[in-house]
Amino acid sequence: MESLESAADINKRVDRLLRAADAYGRFPTPVEDIVAAAKLVQADGYVLDESMISQAPAYLRTLLRSAKQKIQGLVDRRERVIHISPDIDHAGKRRFVALHETTHDILPHQQDLLYADDTETLAAGTRRLFEREANQGAAELLFQRTRFENDAADMEISSGAIRALAERYGSSLHAAVRRYAETHPGQVAAIVLSRTPTTSNPPTWARQECMATPGWTAQFGPARWPRLMTATDYPFLTALTLPSLGHVQLPDMNGNAIMVQVDAFQTPYTSFVLLWSPQRRRLLPRRKIYVAA
Repeated sequence: MESLESAADINKRVDRLLRAADAYGRFPTPVEDIVAAAKLVQADGYVLDESMISQAPAYLRTLLRSAKQKIQGLVDRRERVIHISPDIDHAGKRRFVALHETTHDILPHQQDLLYADDTETLAAGTRRLFEREANQGAAELLFQRTRFENDAADMEISSGAIRALAERYGSSLHAAVRRYAETHPGQVAAIVLSRTPTTSNPPTWARQECMATPGWTAQFGPARWPRLMTATDYPFLTALTLPSLGHVQLPDMNGNAIMVQVDAFQTPYTSFVLLWSPQRRRLLPRRKIYVAA
């Protein structure tokens, strides 16, 4: 957020929308109520459904079918409708796309009446300003501003904590990993890799992205790893094939060898490696429970 000049404005508008939807403290985050509070609705049908494309002039059908493969979501400001591609079958991702399109709408400087998002613009690390703003706004909405990081700070660092938080807020695991490794108050880094090695001798994974907290960056430097990573050069990747590996040594900014914890986990599509400096935390937050008379 620090790199966005519009950060303060995004925070203000997100907070206003979360309050209007009475979304703070409701879990999973009530995306439908947030969309409704923005005076938008999600379309029952899809604007690029094949039945609609088939009715278009012949010279447009090929173009529309090509666009259909790329576009994940779009917001029609005139009709106040959000369209989400039916090809997105992951509920957490659909929720994020809905909030991404909602953010396009609530930012007054993004005034296009029809704004479409494809797989490129929704990818992490995009440099397009409007997309970075919409991605950031969607994350702030989905994770209820600082609620997610406050919950994370009160839990033991682990993949189990991230899974619990993803379920609590209704996000994909990937989005929760990113948020966790960007906002946790501890020294945490996360690496997102291909599901399986691209080559086996030596085992080599394709890195997709990496994130780190300010605490990690202060001790170990910015989270920068190459696009192709081997377990030989980066022993913590061994945790992907040897789950019993729980810690490795990494050099800090001063060249000192520091013991860090490792936790590797996977989805059907992606591999994740979580690194952190040990700290004593509870697995789940201690909460007061009141029982009505």
